[in-house]
Amino acid sequence: MNLKRILPAVFGLAMISCQKQDKKAGGPPSMMDRVQAVEVMPIRKMTLRETVGLVGTIAANESATLRSEISGTVREISFEEGQEVKAGQVLAKVDTRELEAQIQEMNAKFELAGKSLSRNRSLFSDAAVSKVELDASVAEEAQLKASMALLQVRLEKSEIRAPFDGVANGRTVSIGDYLTPDTVLTTVDDLSRLKVEIQVPERYLPKLESGGEFTLKTATSRDAGEMKGKVYFVSSRIDAATRATLVKGYVLDPPEYVKPGMFATVSLMLETVEDALVVPETAIMGSSRGSMVICPKQAEKGKVAEFVPVKTGLRVPGLVQIIPVGNDLKEGDEIVSAGVGGLILIPGMTLKTVEPLVTSEVPERTDRVLEGSK
Repeated sequence: MNLKRILPAVFGLAMISCQKQDKKAGGPPSMMDRVQAVEVMPIRKMTLRETVGLVGTIAANESATLRSEISGTVREISFEEGQEVKAGQVLAKVDTRELEAQIQEMNAKFELAGKSLSRNRSLFSDAAVSKVELDASVAEEAQLKASMALLQVRLEKSEIRAPFDGVANGRTVSIGDYLTPDTVLTTVDDLSRLKVEIQVPERYLPKLESGGEFTLKTATSRDAGEMKGKVYFVSSRIDAATRATLVKGYVLDPPEYVKPGMFATVSLMLETVEDALVVPETAIMGSSRGSMVICPKQAEKGKVAEFVPVKTGLRVPGLVQIIPVGNDLKEGDEIVSAGVGGLILIPGMTLKTVEPLVTSEVPERTDRVLEGSK
């Protein structure tokens, strides 16, 4: 008899017999025979918004610092501080008596040069003067004419005018003060609409676009609620020192107490996802093959664990957007909502579904707020 063939067969029969006896004796069941209790929740659909919290500065629609373009003594101030002014309105005048005297002198010289030119032309036709003398007379008249025009421009600049409709702010000079081109008379702000200027870190640049929305608050508007705004400008340059880009937006319907120069806290919208499929963060299981959720699938022996691959999108506190990958996950489908990393779950394991111990209302709209530090 060949013992080498008989012994393995006998050993195998003995192992099978032992396993049957262990099962009859109440030995531990295999993983597939266990029933695991799990909390489940339905997949929800909602709108997710990703926003970044930043700081900004309120600015006027237009703002101009007014200076005199010529030096001289202030002769007249024709506006009140805080007064509404119109474009082209004279706000102040510089003493022009010396300038007017220069214009009169230049006018006399110009008239004399004109008479001299007429005489030389007559003499030139009679060959009494040379072509050189005639050309000199022509040049002198042209030079004096240009000097007259220059003085006239200086005379016009003696009047300091409002560049656009707006509000004149505090003045820094009085009648009798001597102005130079470096002296500030006042500033004029166009308050027909207000802007906010924001420095946005470069990492958010891919999601910035003109037309984007934001909300903002100032120290004086905290009790009045948030204001809304719309982005109209995103700079094409990044500040090398701060690694941030300048973004400007219009403040929509600002209250009267909001003024240029105010500090504002801004919540800038980066991305909006409508009808996003959302699950609790605790429902996402990471693996070498990517992210997964576990769905209780109906089978003959009850509900069993089905591992479904997904991609993740926007995250908000406690929730994450899921994007189905080659499957038909939809709103209302149940998923294991907690403990997927701590429970011993394998595909096909029998599940006993229970309601979550702690439930809360899920909002229809959820914001993801990011820090805006540079």
